Amino acid sequence: MKLIESDSHIIQVKLMNVEKNSLFVGDIFQTISSMNVNIDMISEVILEDEMRIDFTCSQDDQKNLDEALSLIRTKHPRIQIYQNRQVAKIKIESDAMKDEVGVAAAVFTVLGKHQIPLLQVTTSEVSISCVIPLECVDLAMSEIKKEYK
Repeated sequence: MKLIESDSHIIQVKLMNVEKNSLFVGDIFQTISSMNVNIDMISEVILEDEMRIDFTCSQDDQKNLDEALSLIRTKHPRIQIYQNRQVAKIKIESDAMKDEVGVAAAVFTVLGKHQIPLLQVTTSEVSISCVIPLECVDLAMSEIKKEYK
């Protein structure tokens, strides 16, 4: 049985023009951690000369997040920072997923049929988490639950 849940109380942060350097990335996340912001999803896109890093956290961490991002802007002025609170996370989880083929394909197909944009995706052996527009969360949850009933 798959656990299907959503969280509409998140912030998605995009860091653009991040230097491709592990120490640089480590410093960014150390700064966020030092402000007691609990990060949930993290994904990165490696471009030719730079990286884009997306992450999510709870809206409860907004004040601390803003302080951390202000420090990051000061230390790393080349980084462009964007926040989006009009998002939700849906998560599909099951221990059986590690031996199942096509779970991601099924989820993406359901979302695609209903023209629900994928803003960010992270996976593990036993889960898929997707950030989608907030206004789509009810439809996404109902359609994914239909797929897995």
